[in-house]
Amino acid sequence: MTDPKKLEQCLETIKDVRSVRSYLDKPIEKEVLRNIVDCARMAPTARNVQPWEFVVITDKDLLGKLSEYVPQGAFIKDAPAAIIVFCHKNTEYFLEDGSAATQNILVSARFHDLKSCWIAGYQGAYFEKDKVPMCEGIPCTPIPDLHKMQRLIRELFGMPRDLELISVVSLGYSDENPPADKRSVDEVMHWNRFEEK
Repeated sequence: MTDPKKLEQCLETIKDVRSVRSYLDKPIEKEVLRNIVDCARMAPTARNVQPWEFVVITDKDLLGKLSEYVPQGAFIKDAPAAIIVFCHKNTEYFLEDGSAATQNILVSARFHDLKSCWIAGYQGAYFEKDKVPMCEGIPCTPIPDLHKMQRLIRELFGMPRDLELISVVSLGYSDENPPADKRSVDEVMHWNRFEEK
């Protein structure tokens, strides 16, 4: 039987995932990073294809280079680690699979008392508070240097061309705990059919 206290603790930890960009000067143990990737590889994947590859970066020089390649990602150089998710693009649902794996990284990192930030991905860098016009879920105009960013990251880490960049996630311990400005569950949840609220 589920322990209500443990369940509540787990749910609160999941709800506590935030984008944090400032980290303490404290290394992350390799076993913790290994466990996070272990959680990522257990994400749902269409037809069990598992198209993902994970590159874990702890080398300061590589983190510095990565921070130069990702727009709005200067803070990566001060993170103790980052994980990059790549997926084989010759699979039908590589983006969904890679995104599910990325979410597992964010959640499992939080269970390890780490903070994280999903900074860049398949459609380019994420720009906080910037309005990017979208056309059917894809930016109407190309994100600045999207293809250049993907190429530089692929080359930096020696990734084959058939692997697509899905996400860059920085990780670290942090004292920051920004509030979550989220819509309420009652506002976003609909029973049986959509109804305007």
